[in-house]
Amino acid sequence: MKQVSKMKKTVLAAAVATSAAVLAAPSVAVAEVSGNVGVSNIYLWRGQDLSAGNAQVFGGLDYAHSSGLYAGVWGSSENDTDGDGDASTGGMEYDLYLGYGGAVGDFSYDLSFVDYNYPNATDADFQEVVASLGLAGFSAAAYIGVGDYGHGSDAVDNKDNYYNLGYSYDQFGINVGYFDFDADSSDYTHVDLTYALTDELGFTVSKVVDSDDDNMDDANDTLFVVTYALSF
Repeated sequence: MKQVSKMKKTVLAAAVATSAAVLAAPSVAVAEVSGNVGVSNIYLWRGQDLSAGNAQVFGGLDYAHSSGLYAGVWGSSENDTDGDGDASTGGMEYDLYLGYGGAVGDFSYDLSFVDYNYPNATDADFQEVVASLGLAGFSAAAYIGVGDYGHGSDAVDNKDNYYNLGYSYDQFGINVGYFDFDADSSDYTHVDLTYALTDELGFTVSKVVDSDDDNMDDANDTLFVVTYALSF
């Protein structure tokens, strides 16, 4: 889940880069297919370790059109979807997404739909509409829950929303995320500090700094993440 936003930035950059070619030759449609694969010591998502301490392998494929439209799929090998502390029982995850993004000078915008899927725990499947803006290193995004958790008669309305503010400068970044759950006493705020040593190797320190659930405050230690990813 977490890598979706990173991939969208890559796709957006590809779309913007091809726009000059479109202006020069309006009759030619320019598109690009790209991919990525990586590993990390845990699966960090919105301040939480979703892999129960296990390493994950992830990867994705993206299609970007010069008009700003893009689509893709992303998958992960490890996910503690069922919440039993064992990611191997939750199994894999794959996400499908479709969106539109663009940029005017230092200002960028993006709107997308993301479908999260867990083959071994389909009652956890859910969807979000994601709107994001960026300006001169600052970013803001809203992930609005739509549809249901799960399928069929057991489905439950998805009314959970997530909000993120970030700033990046050179190799450094900071993100503040707030998860607004429909359920009472579940909301929390986390802070992530990131450092990109190279284009492929990055480090993240994440901490839940405030929670309506006292048990979460006690149980959530500071998380340290090392990620190595390749794009092609």
